[in-house]
Amino acid sequence: MRIANLSAEVSPFAKTGGLGDVVSSLPKALAATGHDVDVWVPFFLEAADWFRRRGTWPVQELDPFDVSVMGAPHRVSILGANLPGTSVPVHFVAHDPLFHRPGGLYAKNEHGVDDGIWRFSLFVRAALEAMKRTGDRPQVLHTHDWHPGLAPMLGAWSSWRDPWFDDVASVLTIHNVGYQGIYGPDRLPVLGLPPETWTGGLVEHSGALNMLKGAIVAADMVTTVSPTYAWEIRTAEGGAGLDGVLRLKAARLTGILNGIDREVWNPESDPHLAAGYSMDDLRGKHACREELCALSGFEPADPAMIVGSVGRLAPQKGYDILFEAAPELVRRGIRLVVLGSGEPALEGSMRLLEAHFPGYFKGFVGYDDALSHKIQAGCDALVVPSRYEPCGLTQLYALAYGTVPVVRRTGGLADSIIGLHGENLDWATGFHFDDASPHALAAGVLHAQSVFFHRDAWSRLVRNGMRADFSWGRSANDYELVYRRAREVRGLPW
Repeated sequence: MRIANLSAEVSPFAKTGGLGDVVSSLPKALAATGHDVDVWVPFFLEAADWFRRRGTWPVQELDPFDVSVMGAPHRVSILGANLPGTSVPVHFVAHDPLFHRPGGLYAKNEHGVDDGIWRFSLFVRAALEAMKRTGDRPQVLHTHDWHPGLAPMLGAWSSWRDPWFDDVASVLTIHNVGYQGIYGPDRLPVLGLPPETWTGGLVEHSGALNMLKGAIVAADMVTTVSPTYAWEIRTAEGGAGLDGVLRLKAARLTGILNGIDREVWNPESDPHLAAGYSMDDLRGKHACREELCALSGFEPADPAMIVGSVGRLAPQKGYDILFEAAPELVRRGIRLVVLGSGEPALEGSMRLLEAHFPGYFKGFVGYDDALSHKIQAGCDALVVPSRYEPCGLTQLYALAYGTVPVVRRTGGLADSIIGLHGENLDWATGFHFDDASPHALAAGVLHAQSVFFHRDAWSRLVRNGMRADFSWGRSANDYELVYRRAREVRGLPW
């Protein structure tokens, strides 16, 4: 099957989080099963810097051409490379005035205005035009989050003008329903869609233009990144205002749990670790623990449990809950190491905790890929305190590295971790807590601590987790079924 992925992010060229990892790993897994897959992304400054650091540059795939947005021509180029270590093509849409800017992938323009709808509309139109020029029409357009959401809209609502879409099915994956691409109604002309898409409520939501809603309505199939999250987003509490349209689309909505790239996350061959190890020989994990202690200022000979956490410092991720619980955990003898960046107040809290509890709390502000691997390998447990979590990847990395997760029971965390409850040691892989509160988090970690000193039971949890299969091959099979279903229902009412 011919599958084209459209996304704002793809690892390692340009990413801010899990979206970029998924858009890198899923195409590789699909290609490994024989599908013809590629990826289309904007050529952000971050991607250009990635190539410059390596002394290389993507090839020019097409002569530059003009793309019209609101009647104004924009000259674009299409550059090409492969996902590292694979033959999966990545096509970059290059247009420096909109994509070559400092401040991150989603930075506002020089006037402080969010022009994302303009940037990503240009990206989609340029990518589709390039596909037409090369004659490389996909059978499935797989769009990720709201940014390329114009693609399924054009396929659903412009096919009467453009027969190119007649045999192209669309799949939308919602990685986080909280990010919707909301703009004023005056921006509707940027999309170049028929006026009835607004008057008919296809893209209008609460008086605003909502890109994610439009993509949901237009797509032949909608997926999200875990089965529980697929249920949660259809509730008033979890749907971020779009629960109504998602309930209407329920017959075309499914949740597929993300996987992890075991070539990147493999403790036997990980170049970032002090020593390699496996489920059958865990001796190297002790060396990784000693290295993490040295990096964190912890006493290596102290047998106390080390709990780590890696993530974005934001309320969604629950780090305020973790930091409030930290003094009680330290008082109980637990050592904490956190790697993350984000909201200044949370970064400040992390620095204060480090100052108050030297030798027991270590905070690394920022993101360091090698250090994230060292934390996953060197800790005894990993805490994921998210208020909501569509899928989550850090708990999957922890399982692979023999680090026992303690997670809040929500979204993909609930789907991927089997909590120990006393009678299921033979298959449990971690610990759950339910309330988004410091008390509940502390109770979950202390439950883990109570098991930690029972070495046989803890060893069983470690090996259960390392035995779990969260490879992308499993998830890719589920996506293949969705693609086939999308082609079956193409253009049919839902």
